[in-house]
Amino acid sequence: MERWLHHAVNLLVGLTGLVYLVMAWLLTPPDDWAVVNHPWQPHVQHAHVLVAPLLVFAVGLMWRTHVLLRIKLQGGLRADSGALLLLLFVPMVGSGYALQVSAEESWRQGWAWVHVVTGGLWVAGYLVHLLGRQARMRAAGPPDSRPAS
Repeated sequence: MERWLHHAVNLLVGLTGLVYLVMAWLLTPPDDWAVVNHPWQPHVQHAHVLVAPLLVFAVGLMWRTHVLLRIKLQGGLRADSGALLLLLFVPMVGSGYALQVSAEESWRQGWAWVHVVTGGLWVAGYLVHLLGRQARMRAAGPPDSRPAS
């Protein structure tokens, strides 16, 4: 159940973030007086801001049941996609919050860049993490042929 929550929340946060990025940074306003580049831009931003705390919650759940277990079984962190995700999580979330509360435009732009870079790397790292898991599962063979753990 936790795994599917994590996948669903990552999908929602990633999609809303990507759509907002395209609307805010890649589209041009329809006229010189437009405040936004697309009529749906504020709604997509609000959706992203509203679902992002669910990602923080899902990572908290996975911390207890997945991350700490892996660290305990492996005797520490390995340099793999999971460790990369741990390193990206704090600046991604922190820059998202800072972006919402920064008043000065130069700070907002700086936090936006940090958030876009760490968010993009998070999505890529998450996909690599999932694909690596799928590859390990295939290599282990069918469930009934795996050794009992």
